Amino acid sequence: MPDQNNKDTARPVGYKLYLKMVLQHSDIPKRTIVFYTVLSGIVNAVLLSVLNAAANSAGEGEVQVKYLLLFAIALTVFYITKRYILRKSVTIVENAVYSLRLRILEKLRHCELSPMESIGKDEIFTRVSNDTNFISQSAAVIINAFQALVLVTFALIYIGFLSLTAFIATILILVVAISYFLRRQNEINQELRAANKNESAFYDHIENLIEGFKEIKINHLKNEQLFADVKKTADYGKEVKTSSGLRFAVGYMFSEMVFYLLLASIIFLLPQFQTLYTGTLTRLTASILFVIGPLENIVTTIPLFAKAIQATQNIDHLERKISAFAENETPKSYPPLPPFEEIKLENVVYDYMDEDRQSSFTLGPINFTLKKGSLNCIIGGNGSGKSTFLKVLTNLYHPASGRILVNGTELRNFNKEDYRFWFSTIFTDFHLFPKIYGIPNLNADKVNEYINLMGLSHKTHFNGTNFSNVRLSTGQRKRLALICTLLEDKPIMILDEVTADQDPGFKKFFYTEILPSFRLKGKTIIMVSHDDKYTEQFDRVIEMEYGKIISQ
Repeated sequence: MPDQNNKDTARPVGYKLYLKMVLQHSDIPKRTIVFYTVLSGIVNAVLLSVLNAAANSAGEGEVQVKYLLLFAIALTVFYITKRYILRKSVTIVENAVYSLRLRILEKLRHCELSPMESIGKDEIFTRVSNDTNFISQSAAVIINAFQALVLVTFALIYIGFLSLTAFIATILILVVAISYFLRRQNEINQELRAANKNESAFYDHIENLIEGFKEIKINHLKNEQLFADVKKTADYGKEVKTSSGLRFAVGYMFSEMVFYLLLASIIFLLPQFQTLYTGTLTRLTASILFVIGPLENIVTTIPLFAKAIQATQNIDHLERKISAFAENETPKSYPPLPPFEEIKLENVVYDYMDEDRQSSFTLGPINFTLKKGSLNCIIGGNGSGKSTFLKVLTNLYHPASGRILVNGTELRNFNKEDYRFWFSTIFTDFHLFPKIYGIPNLNADKVNEYINLMGLSHKTHFNGTNFSNVRLSTGQRKRLALICTLLEDKPIMILDEVTADQDPGFKKFFYTEILPSFRLKGKTIIMVSHDDKYTEQFDRVIEMEYGKIISQ
């Protein structure tokens, strides 16, 4: 596996990473975007200059049409450039989010099962959904703030043209104010990171409350203790968010006070050090008033930009993690996989690793042979390694040692995707898709015949694309999953406790009718079962304990 630390050292700094992520999928020339943004800011500053000049001219009793024409031209250019920026920013951002999501999910679907499990579904969902959404919602605001920054820059240049002293005073006051605000923002960012971690803990408590609802309704002490943890986490989140909100409010209030202090300095102090014409003082005051709005826009965007950078870094971290686990093998051609006759596991060992890369459970060494057309039953207590064994057999987990032979040839000599395609599976943690995937020339009538056969016609039906209802009991959902495995018509079927949660009538129907039909069709079955009364239906019963096969 690639060295994650080395990859992290090559990571761009926050704002560069954000800009790269947003702009790299844009087919619009970057220089064009910058040009229109700068032009919009310049024209906005020109509007200020024209209005000031027109006001000064009107104050002297003159009404000049040229200022009206200049204003109309500047306003038209501003409208065109601003509309271009806003429209293109939406396109750019949505293209970036679209490409980013698909790129991560493309890498994820080619990732192996064990690494994907180590990353965790919560992190994947949060980054791909929540963080990308935040980038989508914030990018247009940030681009507007950049345009406002250009406007402020040229407005300051205009102030410098009117009075160098006023320009210097304005710059000094703004530097002090922005430095103070950024210093407070760093403290806010630290609190926001703590709030984000606390939010994850809060979501975990919500999941425990919902998923464990039956348990907490049975045990009122458990209910109270869980809610105490919920309240404790919520209290901490409230304190951190309130603290960061108050810090931001004080900082924002300070920035507003700075604007008024700046105006007061220009109006009351500047005339004491420099002789100014009344018109010049009026234009300086108007200029500062004109930039207050854009400056407030910039100030309020800073925390949003900080959150967007954090979201970008979170997404980048996830993508790097997935890429680190991805197999970077050079594509090569494999011989076609022969028809299935036999799969043999020789001294196969698989280790579950914890976060410290220490083995927490070991499967094996396993020696096992699966022959075509055989019906096999696996028994054993919880934690004996049955499901892990099935995932190794299907090559969802790669053995740490030992080898898998396919018709006498090592599996590594064949395409693993072709090998996996031999299997149709129902694991204990199976997922039932509302739409039937992976079956060409799907016949809706045949699907509904199976639904009727499984005794589910009063619960759901197949409309040609989807099941009309998948919100069923666990046992009923397993029957629908069984229908999907039947439709796949693979040579090997993995059925992990498929008869659990079924009523006695269906169990009898499965073992006496469905299972014998598999034998007639030449299917190979490996089934995990605790139904001792039906073990005579199988050719072989394999017993597992502590990760080992203790009898066959």
